[in-house]
Amino acid sequence: MTIRDIPRNAILATRNLLRSLRRKGPDCVVLPIHGAYPERTAQRDPLPFPFSWLPLFPTETTLEDMRATVEMIGNDRRVQNVVLRFDTLRAGPSTLHSLRRMVLDLRVQSKRTIAWLPSADTWDYYLASACDEIIFPPSARIAALGLRAEPIFLKDALASLGVKADLESIAEYKVSPDTFRRSTMSEPHREMLDALIASLFDEVIAAIAEGRGLAPARVRELIDAMPLAPAEAVETGLADAVLYQDELAAHLSSDETPAAMLAWQDAARRLRAPIKWTSRQRIGVVSLEGMIVPGRSRRVPSPVPLPFGEAQAGAETVAQALRQAETDDHIAAVIFHVETPGGSALASDLICREVRRLRERKPVVALMGGQATSGGYYVSALANRIVARPTTLTGSIGIWGGKFIAAGLYEKLGVGRESVQRGAMAGLYSEMAPFDDGERARVRRDMGAGYARFKARVAEGRGMTEEQVEKIARGRVWTGAQAREIGLVDELGDFETALAAAKELAELDPEKEYPVMQITPPRRELLPT
Repeated sequence: MTIRDIPRNAILATRNLLRSLRRKGPDCVVLPIHGAYPERTAQRDPLPFPFSWLPLFPTETTLEDMRATVEMIGNDRRVQNVVLRFDTLRAGPSTLHSLRRMVLDLRVQSKRTIAWLPSADTWDYYLASACDEIIFPPSARIAALGLRAEPIFLKDALASLGVKADLESIAEYKVSPDTFRRSTMSEPHREMLDALIASLFDEVIAAIAEGRGLAPARVRELIDAMPLAPAEAVETGLADAVLYQDELAAHLSSDETPAAMLAWQDAARRLRAPIKWTSRQRIGVVSLEGMIVPGRSRRVPSPVPLPFGEAQAGAETVAQALRQAETDDHIAAVIFHVETPGGSALASDLICREVRRLRERKPVVALMGGQATSGGYYVSALANRIVARPTTLTGSIGIWGGKFIAAGLYEKLGVGRESVQRGAMAGLYSEMAPFDDGERARVRRDMGAGYARFKARVAEGRGMTEEQVEKIARGRVWTGAQAREIGLVDELGDFETALAAAKELAELDPEKEYPVMQITPPRRELLPT
């Protein structure tokens, strides 16, 4: 408990009392389900004037927000029903796994949960199946068709433009460059992709079977029979009723009086807020989101302050945040949230070094998001513990690189180029000619050294021999469920799992609430100590 808890909790207690006495609490809370639900609110550098006054970055509901929402609803005994009103849901499988766990938590707290969906694809239905009831309007379309992957290959398209990809990779499952250097899928690529789809599909089938009380084989039969009309979904046990949204109140009534339904924005002003006593000890969160690059984090590779463009996680920015966590004596443990397809091997190694330094001072728990592949696994490898969702994509322990040859394009455009150089290897990465045998050998040698370094980091972090790592490396991508089986991941779960692990490793009271704070880089550069 801190001194600041006393006035804050006194205010909350008074407000809760007034909310209890003022009026009858909401019988039913309607939660809109839409958007991408990032793990936490994105941390951005302030924009220069006048852009700082413009709403360029609209706020989006995060999983952190949803956890707080579920806690408020779950702790208020007056709420009997929770309707999840599906809208445009853009969340990935791993995020949906976390949302699904929140719905199950509400059910444990004796809340009746209802999913109302105007339509449903496979992943929409995966989330909805966690609810007690699933309801569609008469005009809905249930299209839980299954899972499918269709990789794109651009070799022939590039050739028509006069461009050729001269790319090398280690090893056979490191298929990212195949997008540019192949016309068709390789057998290792097909094998890996088939295993990934099978693992994800098994997760979907198991979740639906459990939620709907059906045998897994029956769920597979019903998916193969898709799409279904709402009445067919009710008949087969995939839905419970066919109702428009305005008919829900009567459906949820316990007597002839329709249930009092409130949108979340209105209900939040009537629900009792949880009263918490904090501690001086805290759990820090360092986030790595986007392609891993050298230097500082940025959203676009230019100074233009636009709200679009892929996020890039700069090694310097992430390192500074990790050093800030290291020097803050109030931080007892760190959750390292990783959401990235990978990136620079150099930047990944520099971040990995900071994780190793930090874990010598305090525990580090890596929490993988939807994707933590290649460099994403590299930076996670030395954490004390690694937590992933069953549907996380991770692994891809390998390396690739090379260059694109644009000599044919310049010829088509009538552009002439000539060169003058000093140094025998000055033209190694020139776009005017492919690697010769000597150059290719040097490129492969450098990549081999990087691959060996990557495997050594994994072996150190996972307590394996390099021979054991080699068997599960070679660029192969695994789901979180698969990674758990082969030892690349310690636990399957989400943020709450990582939080419990952080408390355990820091030898904190597992039943006590500790403040969770997002750690950002300090204004002044911190040097390693």
